[in-house]
Amino acid sequence: MFINYRTLKLIFFVIIGCFSELVIWAAVTSMGEINARGDDRGIVPTSSNVELIFTLNIDRSRAEPGEEIKTIEITIPLGFTIGVNDVISVMREQTELDVRPEVVGSILRIVLVKEIGDFSSSLYQVVLRSKTPDAITQTAKFKVILRNLQDIAIGEYIKPGNADGRPNNNDFSLQIIPNIPPDPIINFEAKVDDNGENDVYLSWRPSKDQDVTGYFIYRGAEEEILMTLNGRETKQTIDINVPIGSHRYSIRAFKSQLLKSMASQSQVITVSVDTAEPLPIINLTIQTFGETVKLIWVSSPSRDVKKYQILRDEILVPDGEILADSKKKEYEFDYQYRLPKGITIYSVLALDEVGNKSKSTTQTIRIFEKPYPNPFTPLSDNPDFNKISFPKRALKDVEGQFSVSIFNLNGTLVRTLTADALATKLEWDGKNEAGSIVESGIYVYQVKVGDVFSTGTVVLAK
Repeated sequence: MFINYRTLKLIFFVIIGCFSELVIWAAVTSMGEINARGDDRGIVPTSSNVELIFTLNIDRSRAEPGEEIKTIEITIPLGFTIGVNDVISVMREQTELDVRPEVVGSILRIVLVKEIGDFSSSLYQVVLRSKTPDAITQTAKFKVILRNLQDIAIGEYIKPGNADGRPNNNDFSLQIIPNIPPDPIINFEAKVDDNGENDVYLSWRPSKDQDVTGYFIYRGAEEEILMTLNGRETKQTIDINVPIGSHRYSIRAFKSQLLKSMASQSQVITVSVDTAEPLPIINLTIQTFGETVKLIWVSSPSRDVKKYQILRDEILVPDGEILADSKKKEYEFDYQYRLPKGITIYSVLALDEVGNKSKSTTQTIRIFEKPYPNPFTPLSDNPDFNKISFPKRALKDVEGQFSVSIFNLNGTLVRTLTADALATKLEWDGKNEAGSIVESGIYVYQVKVGDVFSTGTVVLAK
């Protein structure tokens, strides 16, 4: 008996609809994670009330008919208690959705009043109240799946991953730890910087509780966490750029961000205005390409630097302020400027939040129309005198291949130097083509740019 393709397809869907097995579509792709409010590492204490946040990144850009989202189904692990009234909110891209929660055994079904049928890629967030299990569990796994209007599964269970773009739990599992807070921290001390910075140095004796995973530092109200430090062995930190005035500091150890110790004995200190200048920048170098000047430097070691200033001959260059970035180690600044004949001094300063300036780090650029220094001494330890520079400006208003040929007084070619069209000078270290330093004496040079050249003499002295 002949059965056409459409008949076979209809029979297939009828059979599948009679069973609870999953129908797999590949057109809708999803990724998700679970976090507990107040803890971004997936750790919650036993026998406690928590808010669970499910974040789902659902891509419907290639959705097909029959893949409209009607139900978000969550399988709850053993020991967690969730009822229909525990669904706090269901959001799609910051817009709350109307839902009808249902609980069937260990399955929470969040039925959408209006199904999702568009072709957008969207971020969904489901927030639930839950009572955690009484027993500790290393891995309590949740499972999430989407269902269509016929209550058939759309694809497989949603895969775990970084759905919200933040470095947190990034999984569909939680760890359940004993609901026993750690002991308060002792020997907590706060000290103002001795060198005039408005920084506060904090130190303490690390907790001996092996379940402690970090510390909360508080300044002022204990409800507001100033900083979170991970690692039980951590025993000190610095609060940078503290406002002027009196401040109260305290510390708590935590096993999870929901299970923390009582606050330590507080420390009250007074911070004065910042009078310390930042440390200078490191390794300033300058490059010139035609009429482009580029400055490169390594950031100041000081932690409170807010910006850098670039000066030419003690005057701020155009747009010569760069905001500091704590993540950057090296900075570059370039601008269009034709260096004049003679000496130009560039300097870079670091400035802190109140305008204190570091000592300047400088570099000198020498531009001459004749070779310099002349005479020069290849054996000198001074880099300003152990090589001679041939400026491209020896030939004005010409462009092309830049080269220098050096001859002895007998007319024998000693060395040829070449550079690309953007180079502004060529340097000779007094060596011949074989790499040996030539004899002391007078040498003839020919500077050539394109088809134009000029000649002269230089003196090499050992």
